[in-house]
Formats: sequence, structure tokens, C-alpha cells
Amino acid sequence: MTYPTPGAFPDFEQFMVDLFTPIATTVTTLPATSADLQSTLPLIWVRTTGGTLDINAITYKAKVSVVAFGVTRTQAQQLSMQIRTALLAAPASHVNGVLVDYTEEIVAEEPKFHPPILRRSRGLAEVPDLDPLNQMVEIAFSIEARRQ
Repeated sequence: MTYPTPGAFPDFEQFMVDLFTPIATTVTTLPATSADLQSTLPLIWVRTTGGTLDINAITYKAKVSVVAFGVTRTQAQQLSMQIRTALLAAPASHVNGVLVDYTEEIVAEEPKFHPPILRRSRGLAEVPDLDPLNQMVEIAFSIEARRQ
């Protein structure tokens, strides 16, 4: 099987894996356990979250999410800056045979965060995420490409 598939829109997740792998290990699914995740840091997790065809069905505009994991939050932030630079420089260059037309950073969808709940003898108390070691930074992009 050749990649990209002639006449098809590119696999945007595979495109990002190919683009970001020189920066850090890049995956489309997270390791099964927290220990496995910690042993692979720094790590980049990519996924397509949506997309649409233009009115003439020529260009596909994918919405993608990229999460940078680092040993520390600072490392994750530095990794996210490298990701941003690489993706915004990608248009009009070939990445493993894939040519994208346009990229832009977009607002990431609000994470569905549910704080942990402490059960007490009377009622519930919500505890916010105040962990200074929060090891991830999420950024989102729109990528446009035509059939390859």
C-alpha cells in the first residue's frame, strides 16, 4: 500500500506523526498505563477531532488536537512551541509525500475536566487541579489539504 493513497485526502494523524517524530515520540493513542506514559516522555499525542469538505469538495479542512507531554510543565510548554513552529511551517512542503495547503492555530475545544470528588460523611467537595506538575499542554490546529 502506498502512502499517501493517490486520489484520497491524506491521513492527517499520520501526517502529524511524520511531521513531529523528529521532535519527540509521536503517537495516535496513549500508552495503556501511567507508568508506560511516564517512561516514554517527552511524548506528543495527535488526533483528528473533526473536519469538513469545502463547497466544491476539493479541499478537506481537518480540525486536529495535539497534546505535548513533558517530564515537567515547562518541558511540555517548550515542546508545544516546537510543535506550533513545525505545523505552521508545513504548508507547501512535502512531509512523507503529503502536501498540505494551509495550516493555522485554532482555539482548542474546552477540555472536559471533571475535578476529583472527595466523599465525606456529609456531602461532596470538589477539588480543583492545582498540581504544579501538570505535564501536558494542548493546542489545536486546522489543516487544509486536497486529494493527493
